[in-house]
Amino acid sequence: MTVASGKFVHLPFGWKAPGAVTDAAGVMVGYLMLDALVSNQDRHHENWGVILVPEQGVFFTPTFDHASSLGRNETDQTRTERLKTSDRGRSVEAYVERARSAFFATQTSPKPLKTLEAFHEAAKIRPVAADHWLSKLDEINTENFRAILAEVPASEISEPARDFALRMMEINAQRLLQAR
Repeated sequence: MTVASGKFVHLPFGWKAPGAVTDAAGVMVGYLMLDALVSNQDRHHENWGVILVPEQGVFFTPTFDHASSLGRNETDQTRTERLKTSDRGRSVEAYVERARSAFFATQTSPKPLKTLEAFHEAAKIRPVAADHWLSKLDEINTENFRAILAEVPASEISEPARDFALRMMEINAQRLLQAR
């Protein structure tokens, strides 16, 4: 991966890459998979970047700013309704299917790609990296997601928000792995 100056972009500074991830583009595939997993709709041009380390080079940054994820803008009432509804159009499944990235398929595309589509497009560019990230996702289960969410203090997340986030990750993990 190169930047406008033509300099090569290295992997994130100090990060030990798995063998399947050989460049910054392979790391970005992982970031886009994470975005699809948590329905992050905020991976715009200011939410990824590079760091110039004098005398060492240009490094891709670690991932950051996932605040527009896991239904954070929804009320607990809406989360609960979506979790309990039998109306397919109001379900959590329908909710995650609508999640959009900030990436467009072409310069003239009228709408941005959905988060899952953005991952698939990146996977075409770095299929070995995509397979690596998907194999890592395949090692994770609902109990792992539940344990992560349990670490969030109750003062920071309500039970409906925790349940909604868990359901979103379950659905999105399944969607990502089905397309493998």
